[in-house]
Amino acid sequence: MKELEIEFKNLLTGEEYGRLHEALFKDTQPVVQTNFYIDTPDFSLKHNRLLLRIRDMGGQQVMTLKEPTVKGVMEYHGEVESDLNFDHNIRKDEIPELICGELERFAIDTTQLKIYGALSTERRETPYKDGLLVLDKNSYLDTEDFELEFEVDNHDKGETHFLNLLEEYGIERRREVTKVARFYNKLNDIRSGDNYANSI
Repeated sequence: MKELEIEFKNLLTGEEYGRLHEALFKDTQPVVQTNFYIDTPDFSLKHNRLLLRIRDMGGQQVMTLKEPTVKGVMEYHGEVESDLNFDHNIRKDEIPELICGELERFAIDTTQLKIYGALSTERRETPYKDGLLVLDKNSYLDTEDFELEFEVDNHDKGETHFLNLLEEYGIERRREVTKVARFYNKLNDIRSGDNYANSI
């Protein structure tokens, strides 16, 4: 499956997360999902601004390739069965055909893919102004952070609603940093630190 994703994101402080939870998400039930991030040893996907992950939601595993566009992100999805362990090598026959074709278009060596780690999200969702408002608490590599997302069909209207929401709740508009970018930044910090014993 192929689809265009339009969403706006903003990192939150713990205090901002708590205020939004009380105001907009108090009656929502959390769903826990885990993203397993995949790349080659030389991070060729990251260098091509691509994201490849497997999302596990209660046993269902969906592989997604994300590719940035001018006003959104093109996503390619396919259900998979894989061993979701750190450092697990992904076989080419585990990759959905649609995703495999896109990777080869970017000259990604599909025989070198492996899982580099996981990020778990406690997610709450609620409808908001013709879109879906999402409140996330993320845990990865001994780190916890908080994020607000707004998923929409119309980029310009969605941006206006999102900025108005941040202003209404006195939340600073912060530079968008995707979950995978934050994961890789932390992974890089660990790899270059004194406590990182084994080369990935």
